[in-house]
Amino acid sequence: MSDIINITLNEENGILHLVMDAPNNNMMTTAFLNTFEAIMEKVAERAEKGGIRGMIIYGGGRHFSSGADVGALAERSEKEAYDDSSGELPASHVLQKSHFTFLRSLPFPVVSVVTGFCIGSGSEIAVNSHYRIIEKGARIGQPESTFGILPALGGVARNIEICGMKNAYELVMTGDMIPADQAYEIGYADVFTGKKEGLPEALSLIEYISDNFGTFEPDKYREYIKQYRQNRLV
Repeated sequence: MSDIINITLNEENGILHLVMDAPNNNMMTTAFLNTFEAIMEKVAERAEKGGIRGMIIYGGGRHFSSGADVGALAERSEKEAYDDSSGELPASHVLQKSHFTFLRSLPFPVVSVVTGFCIGSGSEIAVNSHYRIIEKGARIGQPESTFGILPALGGVARNIEICGMKNAYELVMTGDMIPADQAYEIGYADVFTGKKEGLPEALSLIEYISDNFGTFEPDKYREYIKQYRQNRLV
C-alpha cells in the first residue's frame, strides 16, 4: 500500500498555511514531490486572485523535513542529466525546480518555520522562502554532496544569497548538519526562537509587514526583515 502524502493548504485571516505531515518526517519521496508540486499550483492560482497577506510553511509533526529519499533522488538525477548535445536541462527538472524557486516571486511574504530536521530538498523549500524562522533544537543541512550531487532546486544560489559565499560553500560542500543557533549566526535563518514559538513569530512577522508596508515587494525582503528585527528589540 502506498504512503498517504498529507500536505494541506488552508487559509486563515488572509494567511495561507501550508502544513507538511507526510510519512518518515516529511521524507521527499516521488509521491511527496508530486503532491507538493500540485499544492504549489494551487498557491499560484490563489496568489493571482489577490487578498493574501502571507504564507507560512511548516511541518505538522516534529520535523520540517528529513530530506529526499536517497534512492529516488539518485534515480531522478540519472534520468535528468544535462544533455550536452542540446544544451538544455530536461523539461521535467525545470518544471520541478520552478515549483520551489517561484516562492520568492510571490507577492506576499513566504515564511518557513524550521523545526527538527530541515535537510536536503526540505532545506531547499526553506531557503527559497523569503524568510526562515528557526526554533531551538532544529538542525539544518545540505547533504547532497555526500551522495555525489549538488542541491538542484535553487539551493546553491539561495544559500549563497542568504549565507554568503564562504558559509554557503561549507554548508553545501561538506554536507554537515548544523544546529539552529549556528544557522542563525551564518544568516541561514532570519529569526531564532524557542521551541514552539516559531509559528506565532511567523504570524507576527507577516502582520508587521502587512501593517507597515502594505504591498509586499519581493525585492525588498531584506528591508522588511531588518526593520522587523529592530522593532522586535524595542
